[in-house]
Amino acid sequence: MHLKRFIATFCFFLLPPMACAAGGTETWTAWVSDQACGAEHTTAGGASCVRKCKRGGSSIGHPEWKPQPVVLVRESDKTVWLVENPESLDGRDGERLQAIVTVDPGKKSVHVNSVAKSPEPKTP
Repeated sequence: MHLKRFIATFCFFLLPPMACAAGGTETWTAWVSDQACGAEHTTAGGASCVRKCKRGGSSIGHPEWKPQPVVLVRESDKTVWLVENPESLDGRDGERLQAIVTVDPGKKSVHVNSVAKSPEPKTP
C-alpha cells in the first residue's frame, strides 16, 4: 500500500517539473531587447536603445561598448532569454510581440519559430 502511495506522489509532484525542465514549444508575449538592457525595455519607446546596444558603440565613438546579443523578455515574469536565431527578429527591436518559441532552459535560450504583433495589453 505504501509503495502505491509513494509512486502516485512521485508521479504527481516530480514528473511535471521534470517535463517542464526538458523544454518544449511555448507561446509567449515578450519584448525584444538586448542582453545589456534586458528587462529595462518592457515598455514602448526602447527601440532606439536596443538598436544601439545590438550594434555596439564603435559607430558612435565608444568602442568599449561591445555589441549585445538579442534577447526576449517574457512579459509574464520579466525573465530574459537569449535568442538563438536573432535574424528572426530583424526589424522588431523594442517591440512587444507574440512569439512561438522552443525553450532550452539549460542554456536559458529560445529558438524563435514564429512571431506576430501582440495585441494591446488589457487595461483595468
